[in-house]
Amino acid sequence: MGNGFKHFAGGKLQDTLERLTKKPFVAMMAGLLVTALIQSSSATTSMLVSFVDAGIMKVSQTVYVILGSNIGTTITGHLMALDVGLIAPIMAFIGVCLIMFVKNDKLNAFGEILMGLGFVFIGMEMMSSGLAPLGDSEFFLSIISNLHNPLFGILAGLIVTAIVQSSSASLGIIQSLAKGGLVSIKDVMFFNLGQNIGTCTTALLASLSFNRDAKRVSIINIVFNLVNAALFTILYLLFPFELFYESLAPSNVVAQIALMHTFTNVVTSIVCFPIANFLAKLAYIIIPDQGSEKTLQPEVKQASNIENNQVFNIYAINVEINHMLDIVSENIKKGFDSLLEHYSAIDYIENNEKVVNQINEGISNNLMLLMASDINMEESKQAAKMFSINIDLERMSDHSVNIGEYSKELIEKDLSFSIQAYDEIYELSTYILNNLDLIIYMIDSSDYDVIETINNNESIIDDLCKKYRDIEIQRMKDNNQESETGIIYSELLIDIERIGDHIVNIAESLYKN
Repeated sequence: MGNGFKHFAGGKLQDTLERLTKKPFVAMMAGLLVTALIQSSSATTSMLVSFVDAGIMKVSQTVYVILGSNIGTTITGHLMALDVGLIAPIMAFIGVCLIMFVKNDKLNAFGEILMGLGFVFIGMEMMSSGLAPLGDSEFFLSIISNLHNPLFGILAGLIVTAIVQSSSASLGIIQSLAKGGLVSIKDVMFFNLGQNIGTCTTALLASLSFNRDAKRVSIINIVFNLVNAALFTILYLLFPFELFYESLAPSNVVAQIALMHTFTNVVTSIVCFPIANFLAKLAYIIIPDQGSEKTLQPEVKQASNIENNQVFNIYAINVEINHMLDIVSENIKKGFDSLLEHYSAIDYIENNEKVVNQINEGISNNLMLLMASDINMEESKQAAKMFSINIDLERMSDHSVNIGEYSKELIEKDLSFSIQAYDEIYELSTYILNNLDLIIYMIDSSDYDVIETINNNESIIDDLCKKYRDIEIQRMKDNNQESETGIIYSELLIDIERIGDHIVNIAESLYKN
């Protein structure tokens, strides 16, 4: 069902999270919307962890998204509270037909949603019937009686949810028990508070391999749900809240549980909204800086269960492509600097090249897995575009290594180009570096009009390379000592031309977005 919602949204959920975080209330609504669509606060928080690790978002920006995501995740409980009876199998059947026999991405996505919803309702009925015999179990009844104890109830909810890695799943179990008449709203109030804490384990595990800022995001999520548990434990002990929940949906315990889940999370979000900055600062107190700079991961990490995380994987790959572009740009700049200033930077460039190859391999593997999974047409086009850009960047990096080797060769052989040749290299480098800056600007601003400037610059580069090649040949004829540097210069012009071509390829791939 969550997969269907993601497909129906057209793969734009990552943009929603990234772009709508500057204003607190809008950020909270973005977290609510995305989580309601993908039906998982854990998935939303895991995405935030990866965004912060990659430097896309700041820790402070994630607080409001987390507040919203904890409200959005309660939608699942309301879906499970619907009583559709015999309609559920029909919904599932229509969904299957739309997936199998209709060739339309949106209708296929709608089919996934219908099929998922149908299975949710069918599953509720099956769980209610299957769990019914527990009513005769003394052991089960003794557990239920202990759920009234705040500590035991919260601990039970935490453990069950941590095991199944989903508060929606553990909530479904509780609602199934309620539907079978095995538990009342009073029995599960503390259990629900524990569920909210237990669902934090997914994002916590996701953050372990990332930097300290990413870990702080998972800490904020945990603190929010600890506030939720502490606040409502006090309220439940002081006031008969079960009467309030019962009044919201008389004679319907399943709906009462869904409303309780929403009420507690909405109230906690309202309480935490004014102190959001304090929550961010608290995360820094719990995980302090150690004086080391944050570094990006050198290779793409595959999200667990790739079939259900297309949006996460597309965004993660996109982040790593941007990281790769930064490294390649730095290598090209360093290569030109070493040529023009007559020093060797080959060790620096080759170390960067190893990182580029590592990222390239990770991106290629993940894109292959992604394209083999159940993705819609738009996501498939995105994957194909990223595959092409990945290849161009890797080849540009190879050419930057060549430039670095030319510098090393000149120094080792105690050679240098003519003053005119250095002027020509400088002129060519300005056009190449300008085009690289325009590519980065195009990505940051989504202003695709600059592609015309990039194409014009590339035409100039091609013309200049042809012109300077002819001039160098004439210089070699006029001066025999120019022959050895002339060969290096001719090879350099080839690398410059190829880099220019790959930059244009990337611009065109972005333009076709």
